[in-house]
Amino acid sequence: MKINKIYTLLALFFLGTMVSCMDEADFNKVWDGLEVEFDASTLPNGITQNYVRNSLTQTDVANLQINLVGAPQTSPVTVTVEADPESTAVAGVHYTLENNTVTIPAGEVIAQLPVNVLTGNIDPSETPDLILKITSSTGAKVSVNYSDLTFRIRVICPSDLVGTYSVFWQTLITGDGEGGADQTINDFVIGAAPTVELTEAGIGVYQLSDMSFGLYPGLYSDSAPSGTISDNCNTILGAASNADQYGDPFTITGLSVPEEGIVNISWNNTWGDGGTIVLTKE
Repeated sequence: MKINKIYTLLALFFLGTMVSCMDEADFNKVWDGLEVEFDASTLPNGITQNYVRNSLTQTDVANLQINLVGAPQTSPVTVTVEADPESTAVAGVHYTLENNTVTIPAGEVIAQLPVNVLTGNIDPSETPDLILKITSSTGAKVSVNYSDLTFRIRVICPSDLVGTYSVFWQTLITGDGEGGADQTINDFVIGAAPTVELTEAGIGVYQLSDMSFGLYPGLYSDSAPSGTISDNCNTILGAASNADQYGDPFTITGLSVPEEGIVNISWNNTWGDGGTIVLTKE
């Protein structure tokens, strides 16, 4: 009881201090500024957009949103944008800007900056990044923190992996909890979970219903961890964010063979689980 009373007093003290600090910092003050920013500049890695190249003359358009942060104005707000010299995307090779100014109409708070992506010029092995900066604005200030945007342009080959796949384990490894193998089995099918589903999550990006490929539900009687993979010209790569319900990261790589309807997968996690798998489209 004595300890509880002490904790209660400390909690009241800290609460009073926090309220006092909030009053001093004027947290109730309403924002009355006026700034322009890239809508996606708040994302940690900017924007990554995949384009499927179907011809050598193909051009696509990306519309990058610019926001007016503040009340709509009675006059248009003009925003000037320039490409940063540090960009690996080259004007006239990877992209073109028809205009480097954008007008936010009176009474509106958003506008679109069109970027022409020269998809037909870009080889899938290239990784052009276009870094754009808002350099000036007429009628509003330029945001200090959100005036830069990295637009990652990626070109991929046509991909169609959506479907149900049977799972055949060439090598199945159950982990020892420290990254090593506890048990290894060759040429095996997990009868309780013999299939996985791939659903479209973006251009060349797929949601994997079970990135343990049946191991968790079939052998551990645990929930199947879903994950994301991408297909770039038949090269399969798991998303860096893939992790199971325990926060254990998954590494997935592989190779698609579209003409045979199979995907070869190699995967592992830090517990030590993993293996090599052949997925066959049903």
